[in-house]
Amino acid sequence: MSDLNEALGWARADPKLTQIKNNNKRPGRDATYQMGDAMAREIEEKLGLERGWMDNPPTYAEIHGEEDPRTKVLLLMEHLPPDQWQTAVRLLDALAQPAAAGNGTTGRH
Repeated sequence: MSDLNEALGWARADPKLTQIKNNNKRPGRDATYQMGDAMAREIEEKLGLERGWMDNPPTYAEIHGEEDPRTKVLLLMEHLPPDQWQTAVRLLDALAQPAAAGNGTTGRH
């Protein structure tokens, strides 16, 4: 958090982001610290992010990395034409089924 504060031009020990992250209660109020639009836009600007970037949840790839096999499947699905989605889902579903006794497959849940 200190490095992020510094990148934003704030004091390294600035508590704002930590208070928001930890859902700390505001003194004398029944509310937690929240990030407002002004702070989100400031962070985007200072970090060179597209306006509104902070309003969207992170992608699976941003959370788990580009090399995660599930990320690769999601990226492949994004590039399939919509008329092939159901086929891809059926194939993945078949792979995910437990192996039938004696058929030699190794499907997993």
